Amino acid sequence: MQKIIPTHLVSTYQLIKCAFPQEIDDESYLPLLSLLYEHMSDRSLAQVIAEYTGKDYHIVLNEVYQVGAMETFSPDATKPFRIKLMGCGYERWLADE
Repeated sequence: MQKIIPTHLVSTYQLIKCAFPQEIDDESYLPLLSLLYEHMSDRSLAQVIAEYTGKDYHIVLNEVYQVGAMETFSPDATKPFRIKLMGCGYERWLADE
């Protein structure tokens, strides 16, 4: 089944797909949400993650709310994930968003 990604989320979907070509593993999931949360609305983030992972949108939205309510991850904790995203155009994505 072909995924239908809204135009405004295509660059984010491609960024995630590049950084996590197989899947977003459990260890990476919350730090990734935390990194993207700073730059996206809750619903857009939930929508793109739900599309990529195949998880139910409402479950992902609750996870996004959970990340929003948490203290942010330390820069050291998110550094490996930021580096992974950098290799996929994260800086360009930030400039475009």
